[in-house]
Amino acid sequence: MTNQFHLKEDFPQDFLWGASTSAFQVEGAANEDGKGLTVADLRSQKSKYLDTSVGVDHYHHVEEDVALMAKLGLKSYRFSISWARIFPNGNDQEPNQKGIAFYNRLINLLVENKIEPIVTLFHFDCPIGIIREYGGWSNRQAISDYYRYAKTVLELFGDRVKYWLTINEQSLIANVPAMNGITDSDKHQLRQKGENSNYYMFLAQAKVYALCHKLYPESKIGPAVSYMTNFPYDHTSANALKSKSMEDMISFIDMDVALRGELPSYYKRYLLDSNIELDVQDGDEQILQNGKANFLGLNWYSTSVFKLSQEQSPKMLDGVISNVEKVRDDRLMNSEWDFSYDPVGLRFALQKVNDRYPNIPIIITECGWPEREELEEGKVHDTKRIKYLNGHIYELREAIKDGVNVISFNPWSFLDLLSVNDGMDKRYGLVFVNRDNYAEKDLARYPKDSYYFYQKVIATNAQNVVKLNIDEDKEEI
Repeated sequence: MTNQFHLKEDFPQDFLWGASTSAFQVEGAANEDGKGLTVADLRSQKSKYLDTSVGVDHYHHVEEDVALMAKLGLKSYRFSISWARIFPNGNDQEPNQKGIAFYNRLINLLVENKIEPIVTLFHFDCPIGIIREYGGWSNRQAISDYYRYAKTVLELFGDRVKYWLTINEQSLIANVPAMNGITDSDKHQLRQKGENSNYYMFLAQAKVYALCHKLYPESKIGPAVSYMTNFPYDHTSANALKSKSMEDMISFIDMDVALRGELPSYYKRYLLDSNIELDVQDGDEQILQNGKANFLGLNWYSTSVFKLSQEQSPKMLDGVISNVEKVRDDRLMNSEWDFSYDPVGLRFALQKVNDRYPNIPIIITECGWPEREELEEGKVHDTKRIKYLNGHIYELREAIKDGVNVISFNPWSFLDLLSVNDGMDKRYGLVFVNRDNYAEKDLARYPKDSYYFYQKVIATNAQNVVKLNIDEDKEEI
């Protein structure tokens, strides 16, 4: 009997197998060629480890790094442009030509090697200039300055870049306002500033979505969302509802506004319950409606388990005072940084997104496994990362069979890179960079075992990816 249904059974031949980084975490050269200072630079300087002045020096190794990408067989590369490398203060009269030259060189190298650039416009690195001038994203002025920056970048590179991400993990930086350089001694005022920065970012992105659709109607543009997938600690409705509410407020809010063009009712209720007023002005509603995303970037790492706290004093969770606590699930393989290995969770998460926004194109913009690693005679045997990649790519295939419109997978990260609070201890890369928390060493690049595993994934369109049996899947190989 012939099957009457025509469903996708595997990764399409034009699937974009990629990898990810961000500017402040890999570029280095933080004080070179006219680049301005950013809040990410200042945060790294307060770290007890390395800062962004050198990082892993992608700025001076760009040809070598793209050659490694080409050897790997990458079909896409998701990276970010530093706002302060284009406009050093965030709102200068003229853009910085040396910054433009660097990104032109990078994009041209990618295109020459048939690697699709996937460009993030803003990834945790607000220029200090606009923070000092008027408070950065806590001020409505940031909307027009971000729009001008985005317009400049779209016009400069839009002939070669077809995939754009507006803001990386907006909900995180709204909930942790210090990541946007926003401070206040009064906790309520800090929340007020954080939520208004959130609102201004929504408006700014909507204006840029509309601009991109006008300038490049064939291009894709959307947010890069921190996608938490939460489970309740037990079967109580209270814990289940709290887990869902956290998903809504941290993940789905960014998707809802980007795709539906309005603030969701659960968010409005939160604002009312929290006594927070947004700076809503005439015309804002139309701005949100007129500018909508046409795809989603999802940063997905693991599932999390939460329960309502029994303690009298609320704790801080992701910078927000909360009455929940995270619970470690010891049935799963867990990293030192409390990321769990739960690849079926990715399939479940993608089904939820597809239920909410049917057939929306999805790019996995981050998905990775952190480990402490050492170079052993020029090699790194990162077996857990290989297991992580195999499991998640297998479930990604299952999600595609389910009918989810996933078009690209870009694991975090291509290179080992700077993690602000953990320096070089927390390594994610497919490529090892020879430096540590304190010494630059020679910054030589060494492909890890996972690089060669992923190389075969790309070459065979994931035919080497298999489902592990239960015992193998539990092992910490």
